[in-house]
Amino acid sequence: MCKDRKNSNTKYTIQQFRLDFRDDSSCLERIFTIRYGKLTTCPDCEQETTFKRVSTRQCYQCSKCYHQIYPCAGTIFEKTRTPLTYWFYVIYLFTASKNGISAYEVQRQIGVTYKTAWRMLRQIRVLTANDSIDLFTGTTEMDETFVGGKNINRHKDKKVPKCQGRSFADKTPVLGIYERETKRVRNFVIDDTSKAQIQPLILQHVEQGTPIMTDEWVAYQGLGEVYEHKFVNHRIKEYVNEDCTTNRIENFWSVFKRTLKGSYIQVSKKYLQLYTDEVVFRFNNRESDKPIFDCFLNLLAS
Repeated sequence: MCKDRKNSNTKYTIQQFRLDFRDDSSCLERIFTIRYGKLTTCPDCEQETTFKRVSTRQCYQCSKCYHQIYPCAGTIFEKTRTPLTYWFYVIYLFTASKNGISAYEVQRQIGVTYKTAWRMLRQIRVLTANDSIDLFTGTTEMDETFVGGKNINRHKDKKVPKCQGRSFADKTPVLGIYERETKRVRNFVIDDTSKAQIQPLILQHVEQGTPIMTDEWVAYQGLGEVYEHKFVNHRIKEYVNEDCTTNRIENFWSVFKRTLKGSYIQVSKKYLQLYTDEVVFRFNNRESDKPIFDCFLNLLAS
């Protein structure tokens, strides 16, 4: 790795990336280090040893018993025929872009088929779901948003009737929970915005007794029995009530929507949670003390 690099998301440039990962061997070495660290004891013969790279395969071999370790096994790179340098470059684009990167862009940049590019991005998004967060214990804000095109923009024969307001006959609802102290968020694609859908997720991810801020939606009624519940009434255009507001989670929605509309145009409900996890990962690591590229690679250890 380039030693003079500063720990800043904005400082990890393409030039530094090329210095760090010139070939497949440097990529494989990084994967091995992340997954096994400085391995000095062989897990097979249990002797102190060193592991050396086998030049003809993507593996490392114990110098005493010749036990082999394949760093890519069990990762998104397992059994791939795409060069690791391509994978790492796509990961760099994925983490460096502010609003995501499409499969067509990957196809143009590295010269693979669309099917390969789409699969690579899908595998990368699956890994971002492993960016686990502990139970939220600080003041949290929560809100829902709806993903889908505007009915007014649809052709006459494709318009969906009775889809105004909180009706989501033509849209998919997403619940967001934002913790103020850590500035981290979690998102969940849900079937509807009912109490039965929303409250179990809140109870699962937010510690009881925590101050929570919501709007006036009926699905949040009753949370005051478990949490310090405050709400603002958007119906009467109340957006701030002392320290109670949902402006932070709504700011996240703007980032979320720009990513979907700007880079992906249209996302099906089947894969929406993956795209949601992608945006959440970048948002949660935006102020990390190390490059977001490194934050992603560290997920390989999981």
